[in-house]
Amino acid sequence: MTFHCTACGEEHEGLPDVGMWAPDPYLSVPEDERAARTTLTQDRCTVRDEDGLHYFVRGVIFIPIHGQDEPFGLGVWVSQSRANYERYERNEEMAPTFGWLVNRIAHYAEDTFLLKTRVHFHEGTSRPTIELEPTAHPLAIDQRCGISLARAWQIVHRYSPN
Repeated sequence: MTFHCTACGEEHEGLPDVGMWAPDPYLSVPEDERAARTTLTQDRCTVRDEDGLHYFVRGVIFIPIHGQDEPFGLGVWVSQSRANYERYERNEEMAPTFGWLVNRIAHYAEDTFLLKTRVHFHEGTSRPTIELEPTAHPLAIDQRCGISLARAWQIVHRYSPN
């Protein structure tokens, strides 16, 4: 099966990854206040609120697909401390860090916002991989146990405009 890539505009074969374009705390800031209270790039975000400045990085939750060699990638945002955010910004070598998942993934009926994670950083320009705490949450179970190809396509169709 082919899909139309919104990033490059071309057709590709296979299952596409999907991702959240911003962390939910960014989306909760009124649009007319975002220029003053937020920063957003493809990989990093900050949000200022009454509690101070909050830091977020974009990473990927890889979910194994039964019978497939390649996992399904779900692009998400996680919180980071200021120190870890700045180290990531400088592309320093980093051990895994703690973070909170800051996206509500609508495919899952049980709320995914603020699930505990470990963020694994990589050299170069690769996005961090996100490991969920091994809980009974359906997303954490999917990451540990895998999903069917049909289920992966359900998620893709929920988030893809094509």
